[in-house]
Amino acid sequence: MKNRINFPRYWKFFTLGFMMLSWIILVYFMRLSEWVLIPEFLLYLAVCGLIFYPYTLGIIGNYWYTIKHFTKAYKYFDKAVAKGTHHVKALYLYALRLLQDGNGKEALKYFELAEKYNFNVLMEKYIILSKSSCYWIMGDIEKSIELLEGLISRFSYISTDAYTTLGYLYFLKGDLEKAEEYTNKALEDTPENSSAWDNMGQIYYKKGELEKAKEYFTKALSYKNLVDSFYFMGRISEEENNKEQALEYYKKASECNISALNTVTREEIENRINTLAK
Repeated sequence: MKNRINFPRYWKFFTLGFMMLSWIILVYFMRLSEWVLIPEFLLYLAVCGLIFYPYTLGIIGNYWYTIKHFTKAYKYFDKAVAKGTHHVKALYLYALRLLQDGNGKEALKYFELAEKYNFNVLMEKYIILSKSSCYWIMGDIEKSIELLEGLISRFSYISTDAYTTLGYLYFLKGDLEKAEEYTNKALEDTPENSSAWDNMGQIYYKKGELEKAKEYFTKALSYKNLVDSFYFMGRISEEENNKEQALEYYKKASECNISALNTVTREEIENRINTLAK
């Protein structure tokens, strides 16, 4: 895999060489003003932009994404992918949107394409973590766990998200001991990890220890408004026969951004609201 040529990296060196050669020829030998290098460089960028048009679209999209103009960013990502871009970040973010929309199979295709062109170790970790989520969405929990376990065995450190995700996958598998083990690793790494606290809440809710579950969900919500934590706080309130409070939690959950990566669906939340509103 590493026998491929990293074209973006070589483009940087080629550009540096081009500018040095231009200075030597135009300024040193031809005695022209250094200002001539500016239009020459702009022309050079324009030519490169046309030659590597799909990659350029990815660069532009990434710029808009960085400054949080997401609508514009995805407009360029869509075009870049349609043109067959090799821009890794564009492919990754395009696939991530598909994953959040619940299209795991299609997302996996583009994550693997990003992996093919990637040379960055940090991005490699993110891609594998995202591929694992694709298999989770597709219902293959074993494959999802296998990918993350393999990732953890290869690197001394991954990220708090990797441990949180692995903890939740073991929770889905029914192995609460391992679920708690990996969730604790996530919290040791990042104590303010709201998703990991939510994991702990769901683990103890499953165990039937409602007071501890409530404590963990409250901790999660102290860091971030999570649809999952609001939903389970609603469930706990229902079990405590506090329907008014439960309805309040469900309404807060419905106001959150809900994607396929959440552990509850909008339909589940709306069903609880409709049941209590009768």
